[in-house]
Parts: sequence; structure tokens; C-alpha cells
Amino acid sequence: MRKTKAAIEAWVWGYAASLFAWATTPCWAASPPSGPVTFNKDIAPVVFAHCAPCHRPGQSGPFDLLSFTSVRKHAEDIAGLVERRLMPPWMPDPGPPNFLEERRLKPAEMALFRRWLDGGCVEGVSSDLPPPPMFKEGWQLGVPDQVVTLAAPYSLAASGPDQYRNFVVPLGLKNRRFLRGFEFRARGKAIHHAFVRFDRTDGSRKADASDPGPGFGGIHMPKSVENPLGQFLSWQPGKQASVATDELVSAIEKSADLVLQLHLQPTGREESVQPEIGLYFGDKPPTKIAYKIPLGSMEIDIPAGAKAHAVTDSFTLPVEVEIRAILPHAHYLASSVRARATLPGGTAQTILSISRWDFNWQGDYRYATPIILPKGSRVDLEIIYDNSSDNPRNRNNPPKRVQYGSDSTDEMAELWLQVVLRSAEDMEALTEKLAPRFLKDTLVFNRYVIRKDPGNWLAHNELGLAHLLGNDHEAALREFQTALGLKPDFDEAYYQIGVLFRTQNRPKDAERSFREALRINPANSRALGNLGLILLEQQRVREAKQHFLKAMQIDPDDPVAREMLDLIRRFEKGK
Repeated sequence: MRKTKAAIEAWVWGYAASLFAWATTPCWAASPPSGPVTFNKDIAPVVFAHCAPCHRPGQSGPFDLLSFTSVRKHAEDIAGLVERRLMPPWMPDPGPPNFLEERRLKPAEMALFRRWLDGGCVEGVSSDLPPPPMFKEGWQLGVPDQVVTLAAPYSLAASGPDQYRNFVVPLGLKNRRFLRGFEFRARGKAIHHAFVRFDRTDGSRKADASDPGPGFGGIHMPKSVENPLGQFLSWQPGKQASVATDELVSAIEKSADLVLQLHLQPTGREESVQPEIGLYFGDKPPTKIAYKIPLGSMEIDIPAGAKAHAVTDSFTLPVEVEIRAILPHAHYLASSVRARATLPGGTAQTILSISRWDFNWQGDYRYATPIILPKGSRVDLEIIYDNSSDNPRNRNNPPKRVQYGSDSTDEMAELWLQVVLRSAEDMEALTEKLAPRFLKDTLVFNRYVIRKDPGNWLAHNELGLAHLLGNDHEAALREFQTALGLKPDFDEAYYQIGVLFRTQNRPKDAERSFREALRINPANSRALGNLGLILLEQQRVREAKQHFLKAMQIDPDDPVAREMLDLIRRFEKGK
């Protein structure tokens, strides 16, 4: 029986595909061929190049499109989806700018399907049929340097709220490596998105050990978890795997564990979650400085019924940047995403335009030609949301008010720019300019987390840290103490209280707090280093030296401990 358009569209919005780098060379000139359109001569070359990579056995498409019989069976649905640009899935509007590996049919190719359907779906002569497509089996980026997976599958219930789950995977690297990229295999339908992070301490392992079952829950990760600056280490349905150029690799220390954060959504049946990740390494350090600039807002409040609710943001660059890639993010209510850059002289250019946002096919986009924006350029973001009953993807019927949140039924507004900087000084200037934005987002986000989960000690600690950075010491101390009230053995809160007391020039109180942090966790290298500084200020050199040595044993790259040890050794030589 032929599937209805509604069924096909439901699949389009719902299934998560792992896509290939599809061919973009047209099978014929820009003008469509004259005369009758046949499958063998006209349709098969387009389908084999652009549809079959996913529509074949073992892949994400719900049916195969490798033969005349199968394509004819779905001809009406294919023609409609192609005309509305729902297939192949590619969200950015036609350029400029242009992106690498664009998955887009040319207008003449799109018109073929309707002509073929109206002409009776003629098969044509067999000599016109091109050879069947050949596909690379296994890993699409080639054999990985290392493949990692969860030690045990995580069982997700058939129903219930979304979950954030973090999994620690020891890498066992024998030396420092440089990550060029990764390929993610979801191996199921329950993963909404994934983040790949790294931890070269035992912080994530301890969090894992304290939580029953595989991994540990929550959107917050330990402070020791690191997010490499230079790459988009994330996966969303529809994202293609790619590797960075050698100039933009990310350093991974030999002691590092991989920490995988999964946003999981119940699918209506119990799911066994055990994704697989292929890692690709290089041997040389990066030659350029990469950074990710965020735009967006957490102050989202979309009224029920609003058809065109706008969320905007802008950022003026304090330095020249070269944009290599761009990553937008929103949920089901978003209808369009646009980003523009205005140069200091007033000239404006589009850097991303998505007129038809689709939550299920989001990802990052790499520019075919990097975009250079001089110092003083302003980047503007606008995301439009449709919270009306006319939006077929609206999860609420009737519509209801939707605010910022991490669940897919909430909304988000984000845009990330992967940029290359000219110097370390430019990095410092950019970081300083972004600091107030990060501080504001930290406050807003953790207040949101606490509203959902008042007992979340990590969120209270993050709020305390944000207040400390904002010099609101009273509010900071209150949040740290709240975190300790919820989790008395939380060494990080004691450490932050010690930092606060040091800031207030209260060395005795600071010393007590650092010692309490070390009583709970003797491997807290930052508490060791700060306690060493206090002891050094009190001219207790021998004690200070022992604390710096312990800090270096835990973290050999600790710059403060190394500098203080050098200072002490020079002092000892001069005696």
C-alpha cells in the first residue's frame, strides 16, 4: 500500500539520520532535458547520488530507493517532498555564503520528479540505467585511530521526562594526542544530541562512582571537564562527520578521559543506549588559535499563539576574526534563523539564512570560503518562533506559553561562530569582551536549573562562582553555603569559599576553608596550590613547598604550582 504524504512527512520530521557527504555535481546541465523523462536516463542518476546514501538497507531511510520499482512506489511522495525542499535535508538558504558539502538539488533536478510523475513514471531503456551506486561501508571518515563506547548500555524508560546523562570513558592514551575530529554512531533513536568533552582529573570518575547505574545524571559536569576551544565537538541528528584541518586540531592530554553528555528523549519503548565514537588524531599541535563566539539569549518567553515571536542578540567584535564555521541551535517552535555581519563602514552581509528551520536536521556548517570580519564589525542574530496552532511541529495543542529551557519542549536561541584569531593578545581581548556575557548567562541558566531542581548543589555552587566573579561576595557566600547545606562533603564549595576569603584578605579563614576542602578531597590540586600560597605568605616555606609538590603530582601542568616551586628553589639556592 502506498504511504500517505502525512505519514512520509511525519517520518521527515521525526527520524534521525546519519548522513554522508553527498555528491553535488549535477548529472546534466542546468536546463532539464527535453522530451519524456524516464527513470533510467533522468531520475536514477539523481536518486543514486542524492537519495540512496540514506535510502538503502541498513541506513536511516525508512525504505530503499535503489530500483525503479521502489522509486516508482514512492514517486508522488518524493516529488512533493523535493518540491518543498524537505528532501534532501539541508536547511541553509541558497548562498551566498556557500558551505562545504551542501546537500541541495538544483531547480532543474527538482523539476524532473514532477515531470516523471505526470508522464506516468516511465522506466526507459535499460542501456540508459547507470551502474548502481557504490557506498563505503563502516566508518565514513575511514578507520578511526580509536573507537570508544560505553562500558555498559544505559537503559532509558519508554516514557517520562528528558534526561541528561554523562558517561566517562577512559581513553588510555600513552602520550598527548591532537584531536582532528570524531564520528558518532547513535545506534538508536533516543539521543537528541551529544557533547564530547574531556577530563584529565578523576573528577568525572568520582561523579560516576557516586551515581548508581552507568554514568551520572544532570546537565552540569564537574569543573574539571574541559571543552576544547577550537572545534564543534557535538552531534545532532543529521550532522555529518568531518575532520578539522591540521592547523585547528585540539590537544588531548594522555591522562584524559572522554566524557560524553547525552540528551536523551523517551521514544515510547524502552531503549538500550550505547553509542559508538570514532576518534581521529593528528601528531602535530595546532598552528592557529581557534575560538568559539556565542550569540543568543536565555531570556526567552514566547506567548501562546504568537506566530512570529523574535529573539535577537548582537555582538561587536573587539578584534579581527576569520569565521570558519557556524552552528545555530533552537527547538521545535523556531521557524527561521538569520545572522548578519555589519562592517565598520556600514556594509552588511548575510552569514547564515535559514528560512525553514527544522529541529531534526540541525548541525554546524563550514564555509566554502572563510569570512573575514575586521575589528569593530557587529554580528546580529534573529530567530523567529511560531507558537501558534498553525505550526505542525508545535508540541502543545492548544499552544501554551514557552520559555527558555533545556528540554525539547522548551526553547533555546543559540548561535556559535568558530573563528580563527591572529594572536594570543587577540584571544585575551576577545575573552575579556565576552566575560560579561558568560557571567550573565551563568546567572540566568543556574537560576533556571534551581527553579526546576531546588536541591541541585552544583547549580548553587555555579551561582556562587558567578557572584564571586561579579564581586558580590555576600551573594556568593550565601550560594556556596547553600551548596554545602545540600551536600556537606562538597569540596569544591569549600575551595570557592577559601578563594572568596583570600579575595577579602582573610588568610586564616581562607586557610581553614582550603584545609576543609583537602580533608574531603586530598587530590584537590587547586586547594593545595592556594593553601601553599597562604603558607608562603606566612613564610612557612617548607610547608608551602610540600603543598606545591603535591599539586604538581596531581596536575603536572599547574602553572601556579610550577612558578612557586621555581621561586622557592631560587630562594633556597641563594641562601
